[in-house]
Amino acid sequence: MTDTVDKHWSEVKEIGGRFWHLRFMLYVVNHLPNFLIEVLTGVISFFFWLFAKEVRVCSKIYLNNVFSNKRKGFTYKHVYSFSLSMIEKLKGFKGDLSINRLELQNDDIDSLVLGLNEKKGAFVICSHLGNIEMLRSIAGHGSVHTDNEFEVYPVVDFSRTSRFNSLLKELNPKLMKNVIDANNIGVDTAVWMNEKIEKGNLVVIAGDRTSANSPGRFIEAEFLGKKAKFPEGAFYLASVLRKPVYFAFALRKNDFKINSNYEMHVVQSKISFNTSKKNRNAYLIDLSKEYIEILEKLCLKHPYQWYNFYNFWS
Repeated sequence: MTDTVDKHWSEVKEIGGRFWHLRFMLYVVNHLPNFLIEVLTGVISFFFWLFAKEVRVCSKIYLNNVFSNKRKGFTYKHVYSFSLSMIEKLKGFKGDLSINRLELQNDDIDSLVLGLNEKKGAFVICSHLGNIEMLRSIAGHGSVHTDNEFEVYPVVDFSRTSRFNSLLKELNPKLMKNVIDANNIGVDTAVWMNEKIEKGNLVVIAGDRTSANSPGRFIEAEFLGKKAKFPEGAFYLASVLRKPVYFAFALRKNDFKINSNYEMHVVQSKISFNTSKKNRNAYLIDLSKEYIEILEKLCLKHPYQWYNFYNFWS
């Protein structure tokens, strides 16, 4: 079991079942009220949890780190919260998530909106904590409160979510057209990203999973009390683009309610990039540290909404 748990995330079997399971999930989203969705999701999550030993073990590793000795985390709750997040994504791609459900946190959202109003884009680092699709869903349906329309270009690795992403593409082909393949980023891609940001758009990448193609390129840092590996690529890309960097997280206020409002956290990086290439490594470390501190704080606040079901500290 140890060898299985210590796999790289890209080697772990896709979570979410067969394609017909996902289509059934879509049917449920389209035809049932929220309270029945929660009940049905709870039942299905229980049977998945019961037979998914590897998921339970990896969840327990994370929960043991995020909870103090006086508190105890429950792996079933973690799986149930993840199931609700899949429902969220489907609702988001259908256009069912309203910007009115976002509760701002008195952080740097005004700075980001001001830049977008002036057609100045940004590089956004998010995570697998909370609703990673929130920005893309809301912007893609034109329900943003900015003077200028903008597009979101997510950097996505399809190594483990091909079936679910196929369903999202079926739901909203337009949103999937903006996806940047994380496994095929080169100089031309970086130039293209830069052009999109300069036209007032957002390029978004998750900063909490090392590359499937280059797992050896990582930044090691303490996270929840133990050393963990974070992707060098996300922070290196920020240094190449040299555009304003923001950290963004959207979390359900109530971990286990599908109709919950969201806490929207948007924090602008305070780390400035020195134009000298020899100082790039120090910049990567400082930027990743800033990101990890925010991620850790929010994991402690909403522990069940972090959806990395592999041994993050292996």
